[in-house]
Amino acid sequence: MTTIGWIILAILLIPALGLLVWLVLSASFVRVPTGRNALLLVRGRPTDTTLPPGLHFLFALRRRMIVTYPSVELSFRAGGEPDPADRSGLDCVGAPVPIVLGDRVQATVGYTLRFRLRPDELRLVHERFGPDGIFGIVRDQSALVISTALGRTGIGVADLLGEPRETTQSAVTDQLVSALADDGFELVSFVFGGIDLGRTGEVIQAVSRAPHELDYEQAMAAVRLAQATHDAELVAVDGDPWRYRETDLWRELIARREILNVGLQGGPRVAGAAPGADVGPGVTPGPVDDEQRRGSESRG
Repeated sequence: MTTIGWIILAILLIPALGLLVWLVLSASFVRVPTGRNALLLVRGRPTDTTLPPGLHFLFALRRRMIVTYPSVELSFRAGGEPDPADRSGLDCVGAPVPIVLGDRVQATVGYTLRFRLRPDELRLVHERFGPDGIFGIVRDQSALVISTALGRTGIGVADLLGEPRETTQSAVTDQLVSALADDGFELVSFVFGGIDLGRTGEVIQAVSRAPHELDYEQAMAAVRLAQATHDAELVAVDGDPWRYRETDLWRELIARREILNVGLQGGPRVAGAAPGADVGPGVTPGPVDDEQRRGSESRG
């Protein structure tokens, strides 16, 4: 080959090789977005390599791909309504957990659980649950731990109220830390939400309100006594106290929540009378024979 041929060949090959190298290098750089961790997959199989957010170099000739998982805190809330404006995918709302306490009282427990995926356990999470199964396993594990912990002998309604509630919450938190760690999650916080005790809760509320209702009745009795004394003094002075109480009586009538139904009693209905017509007291309708009925029909 002549010198001119080699020059032409070099002119053609050098740009082609440069373009190939540029394509390989550009395909070898992978950017992991902020707030995500990436798990490296080679030939479709997960590896132990986890990539933090940022730019990374992975040689493009390897058959590799990445699957991203959240690196920020996630939350699961049992009970409540989801926020339609929240589309981040970092929060999940589920149904409250129905349980039976150790004293055989039925309850429905709501709670909020915040957790994070452990970067060194992404392979375990990917192989067992995948990106779409994270909230499902957290929901099932938390419901199992809570129902088991609150259903033990010695746990009752008193452990969910007041200061004992904090002790019970701490015990459940410790068990959740161990259970979620086995699945590749790190528990950040756990708090009880609303707890519905059903009929038992209604009884507790009635007992709690009783002293306050008694205080209210005693206060109102003193007010009514003072009002009666004042009315008696008005009777002694004027003889007609109602004109002084007219404004108060109208105010009490307007404030009433009950619906007043006024019924008017009328006499028995006479045959042939219009519906709703009052025939007056002491009037008994007599029998209507066929001639009277035919006459009324012909007049109609």
